[in-house]
Amino acid sequence: MGTPLIVSLEGLPGSGKTTTAKLLAGLEGMTYVHERSEDVPFLDAFYSDVERYKFETELCFVLVHYHQYRKLREPAVLDYSPVKDLVFADLNLDGHDKDLFEAVYVRTLGSLPRPRHAVFLDLDCDHILDRIAAGGREYERDFDPDYLARLGEAYERRFNELGDRVSRVAVKPSDSAAAVALAVQRTLQGAR
Repeated sequence: MGTPLIVSLEGLPGSGKTTTAKLLAGLEGMTYVHERSEDVPFLDAFYSDVERYKFETELCFVLVHYHQYRKLREPAVLDYSPVKDLVFADLNLDGHDKDLFEAVYVRTLGSLPRPRHAVFLDLDCDHILDRIAAGGREYERDFDPDYLARLGEAYERRFNELGDRVSRVAVKPSDSAAAVALAVQRTLQGAR
């Protein structure tokens, strides 16, 4: 059996990836796959002390994503791209830690096919911060605006690697979740 159709949604935290992925999966009749960040035991500690927990957190994410992604057997919409792990490693790791991380990545996620389509939800940083403040994730409440801007730059550097075909959908703060999902669906239909 060939590789199933995989569509991934990417963007900065608070851009609407999870909500859009759920809605898009319903529109397309595909399985929705949620990033299992709750399986990363260091995540709360990472946001309170990035320097101390960055390596453990990035390594856990790549392993969680690998075990989740390699089991996909049917068309699916994910609320992350596996390349996200490289984006965060570029931002958070250096030296020996980055070399070790990249070696693990190559042998795990890097050995699997990329998503067929990746769509980046593009919402400006000020509105991202508003959404994060209003959201329910305690560990994101004190998100550093400078870190968020640097994360956006890291995504831009890896943008074309997020999937075999990569598109961008501009999201306005006034857009409903349904409108964003329809815009993503139109983008995908245009790419087929």
